[in-house]
Order: sequence, then C-alpha cells, then structure tokens
Amino acid sequence: MTQNDRFLVYGASGSQGGAVAQLLVQHGFEVRTITRNEETAKTLKEQNIEAFIGDLSDVEQLHTAHEGVSKVFLNLPVEFNPDKIRQYTKNAIDAAIQANVKLIVVNTGTYVPDPITHSKGIELKREVIHELQQSGLPYIIVEPIVYLENFLIPGILNNGVLAYPVPADKPISWISLNDAAQFHYYALTHSELAGSIIPAPGLEALTGAQLAEQFSAVLGEKISFMSLPFDHFEAAIQPLLGSETAAGLKGLYQWIDGHTDLLPRYQELDDNIKANLKLTKISDWIHQTMIK
Repeated sequence: MTQNDRFLVYGASGSQGGAVAQLLVQHGFEVRTITRNEETAKTLKEQNIEAFIGDLSDVEQLHTAHEGVSKVFLNLPVEFNPDKIRQYTKNAIDAAIQANVKLIVVNTGTYVPDPITHSKGIELKREVIHELQQSGLPYIIVEPIVYLENFLIPGILNNGVLAYPVPADKPISWISLNDAAQFHYYALTHSELAGSIIPAPGLEALTGAQLAEQFSAVLGEKISFMSLPFDHFEAAIQPLLGSETAAGLKGLYQWIDGHTDLLPRYQELDDNIKANLKLTKISDWIHQTMIK
C-alpha cells in the first residue's frame, strides 16, 4: 500500500460505505464514490470525497469513476432481486477489471457460511463471492455478523422492550458500523491478504437477554428482551423497505435463529487482525449512540 492509492468506495453517502470512506479520508487517502444525487455529491465534496453522479446500473459512469483508481470497496445495496444484484455485481467487476485495480474488497453485510442455506439473502451474497472469485481480480471478502445499528430501527426499542428476531438465549457477535469499517480498512490496506475471506464479529458475543441487561444499565431503565416473531418483524419493516426486502431479511434471521453456533466470534480472529482493531464494547456503543 502507498499513500498514492486512490480508493473508490461504493455507498459513501450511506452509513456502511460512509464509515469506510471517512476512515480512509482520516488517514490521508484520496477517496471517490458514485451517487445518484447532486446535493449529496456536494455534501461529499465538503467531506473531501469526490463524487460521480450515477449508480451501479450506469455502466459508462462506473468506468469513468474507476479511472485512476487502485482499490475498490464494493458495498452492494440491500437488495433481494436476483437480477439486479447479478447485474450490479457484473457492472462493478467489469469496471474494476477495465481499470486494472489492484484490489477489490467486498462487504457482504452478513456472514456467509460454507453450507448452502435456505436464505435468499445469504445465497445471493454467495453468488457475488463466486463471481468475484472467477473474475481474476485480487479480492478480499469481509463478512460482518449482525449490525448493532439495527436496534435504531423505529419500534425495535419501545416502552422498555427490546424486540428483535433473534433468540433470547443464544450469543451473537453484534458489531457497529464503525467497527465493521475497521475490518474493511484493514482489508483495503493489506493487499497481501488477497484471496481471503475475513469474518467481522464484534468484540462481545451476547444473548438477547444480556443485551437487554446492557441497555438497562446504560439507559438507567428496565429493558427486557423479546424474541420478535419473524412474521411480526417482516410486517413491521415492510412499509419501510418493501415486501421483497422484508421477506429477504426475514429469511436471513430465520437462518441465524437456527445457526448461531456457526457465527464467528472475536476470539477466533487472527492475532494480526486483532492487533489492528480497536473495537467498541456494546455498552459504550449504547452510550455513544443513545445518550445525547
């Protein structure tokens, strides 16, 4: 890696890609992105991020945005339409190949286990990984487990109840977006790891009940945990995200519910990776995020 590396970060105007872009900018790197919105482009420019107007379906603009780029962070949108995901993946890979990038890091946004699952979302991410592996591009896959920011969805924490579609008694390594960005930054700055798949668990693996205890202690009020029925979760997020995405997320959590034992833990990470991370305790995340 050199300070002359120029990075293209997909989704820099959003929370996941934005955390990665800001980390790169803070370390003095030149960062580009692509966005649909002129006003968003102006805001990004104020953050020292060069923005091209377009999206993953805009092949010509993707090629333009890749000119002179050496490394790419690919953060696909939350999408469960197979045709769209396949086209977005193809367009991104083709643009990266044409630009002869030195490395592409892909955020799967979820853990992708070795065994085939019945989750549409996981299997679409598996397709993305396969396409990248077949492309000839140097790549690193980063797989966050479950984001803490999901607890900020309206209604998830309400009237003293933390309701989410995961078991109350099985630990999960929740991770914040900023902590996930540390994994992505590490991957982007360690090209020698090309060909790797890196799980990105949070510092602590807590059960739903233990999460409620953490929320209670930090917020100073009694919080109980409820394992939200999958159908209720789907119905709650459908008005926000649409029926296809809601059904896809329901399927993801149904898989997680029965397979928490397969989810990676922080203690299992390579020591070299852990030495480059400064991850946040869940209690600290709650304090930083929810106490004004």
